[in-house]
Amino acid sequence: MSTRFGRAMERLHRVGQARLADSVGDYVSSNGAVLVPGLELMVDKDVERLDMVSGAIDRAVTVTAQRSRLQPVDRKGGFVIDGQTWHIDGIANDDGHLITFYVVP
Repeated sequence: MSTRFGRAMERLHRVGQARLADSVGDYVSSNGAVLVPGLELMVDKDVERLDMVSGAIDRAVTVTAQRSRLQPVDRKGGFVIDGQTWHIDGIANDDGHLITFYVVP
């Protein structure tokens, strides 16, 4: 059973995601099967991402979704937003409630 604080954080993220989402898309597996249709997503462009190999700062696109809606998590999957498929390239942030992925076309 989750803690009272955990339940409060989940509610905060659920309400916040509904208000801040700027896109609706489908979460797909690595083979293209739709795992979760109609997700509320936050899409951010020109996010700074550090390239650990070269040390350079790159520009990236991120997609944020509620973690509880992405079960099971397919780290090789992607999102279909407005007919374009964005493949997961890494995890930018995961607090247990919201998860932010780096994505590439």
